[in-house]
Amino acid sequence: MEYSTAIQHLIPFVMTKYETHEHAASQKTAEFLASQTSEKLGCTKGCGACCHFPLVPVTAGEAFVLLNRVLAEGTPLEELAKKLFHYVEKYFNFVQSKGRLPFLDRDQKKFLAQLLPCPFFVKENTSQFAGHCGIYGMRPLICEFYNSIDSPKLCEQKLGHRSIEAVIMNGSHIQDNLRDFERKLLGRSTLGHLPLLLAALCTQEGLQCFLEEKHLTDEELKEEFAQEIHDFSLYAEMLNSIGYSLSENDMKALEEAQSEMMRD
Repeated sequence: MEYSTAIQHLIPFVMTKYETHEHAASQKTAEFLASQTSEKLGCTKGCGACCHFPLVPVTAGEAFVLLNRVLAEGTPLEELAKKLFHYVEKYFNFVQSKGRLPFLDRDQKKFLAQLLPCPFFVKENTSQFAGHCGIYGMRPLICEFYNSIDSPKLCEQKLGHRSIEAVIMNGSHIQDNLRDFERKLLGRSTLGHLPLLLAALCTQEGLQCFLEEKHLTDEELKEEFAQEIHDFSLYAEMLNSIGYSLSENDMKALEEAQSEMMRD
């Protein structure tokens, strides 16, 4: 697919879905707080705990839209790529030290100790995780619907916390809509860590992987997990474009993480 065609299709669709969720999230949050008067949001300005997480899952299409919005705001591509690859280098240094990508909860907790924030995070000096989003008005869907009604200290340790479930469910539903649209448009839709996908899209190889239309046939779709495997192949290709090849340890960690999620 041509770059311009992808822009014409993806940007209006993604932006409309974001606006839909923002309206719904605001309404559902207000309803929750009105009905649960003793509760309050743990997510407040200045808290950047989740900005340090090693998995901020967005679709490749969301990353593509964000990249183009940041560039349209006047950030030079070279400057953005430099910032992203500075993060990528440190991220993969951690991965190398553990021998696998941080899919597992125990690895994610260790990652937090690295104090490596999202490349768009603007650090403040009041505490380790204090700061604000440098692209707040353009932040991805996951950053909108991820929420906590418990102490930020739990997020800083990657511990379980309570959330406004109606907001999370709505956001997850919207993200499913985005993935369905990307599959119809390009044949594949992967979820991946935001900074890694953005860095990949700054490379010619990664961008070509994203824009290449690879639709499964009706016969191929009959195979169990065919679409899921096809989707994940895009993430593998985009990681490869920034110098990382998935290993057997990565796949084992992913399978274990999926099993943990199903048990929970």
